[in-house]
Amino acid sequence: MEIIPFGALSCILHLDFPQTPMKHFLSLLAFAITFSAFAQVEGPGDSNDATTFSFATVEQRPIWPGCESLTSEEARFECFNYGIMNFLRNNFNVPTAKNKKEQKARTGKVYVDFVIEKDGSVSNVKIIRSVHPEVDAEAIRMVKSIPTMHAPAMLSGKPVRLRYTLPINVQY
Repeated sequence: MEIIPFGALSCILHLDFPQTPMKHFLSLLAFAITFSAFAQVEGPGDSNDATTFSFATVEQRPIWPGCESLTSEEARFECFNYGIMNFLRNNFNVPTAKNKKEQKARTGKVYVDFVIEKDGSVSNVKIIRSVHPEVDAEAIRMVKSIPTMHAPAMLSGKPVRLRYTLPINVQY
């Protein structure tokens, strides 16, 4: 097994084994999955205007309100992360549990997927990994209330839609 550098991608795993048809298919599938993790994301029926990008593919990430005075992309990204975590800490209301059994059922990591639009607003909020219906509902409520970004993600000097997955760890 060896790691091969590949342009903007950090690496692609190359498996060195005899190529039977099934193994060949599996290696191609592994390559496709690895490559698509860094590519732009398009859904069925999306037009060019509806294309979403990941953090890895944009030139400028969205700018959290209050971070606009920072000059470096790295500093703005750290500020974005701090802003979203601080917003989460201050606005996420953990649903009450009556006993230890309910606490255990509502403990875990919920993953919320959403899009930061070209105007900096949040849309397409959905749960991609659930913990409990009440926790999921609170996560959706909280993400929908994220403030509009000072500036959206940019690619080639133009605003683009950015897909973001936010993990929220809920513990009692």
